[in-house]
Amino acid sequence: MRRLDLDLAIYRDRVQLTDRATGQFVDQRAEYPFSDRRLVHDGKALEHTLSHALRKLLTGAVLLHDPRAFVVRTELPLSPSERELVRGALANIGVREVQFGCSEDS
Repeated sequence: MRRLDLDLAIYRDRVQLTDRATGQFVDQRAEYPFSDRRLVHDGKALEHTLSHALRKLLTGAVLLHDPRAFVVRTELPLSPSERELVRGALANIGVREVQFGCSEDS
């Protein structure tokens, strides 16, 4: 059993997930837009997009052991409220630890 470590990049109505251990990559467009003037406006739509990306990434039976996500890139800087929306969306799909490694200028 291994810990699930994900790199997450967030763009306007699109996310990219990479499994750090396997290098497997998914680029997922939002079925329901989560961006407006802000990069992350709708947490539920972001959650929907993330859940679809995670399902594509994790093919077959996988046990999620202490899943962790690193937000490594964003198209625009995230405000504190946007960071909370990201944390909430990730928590709702089972990710227990979130780290923001992207700079405020990314």
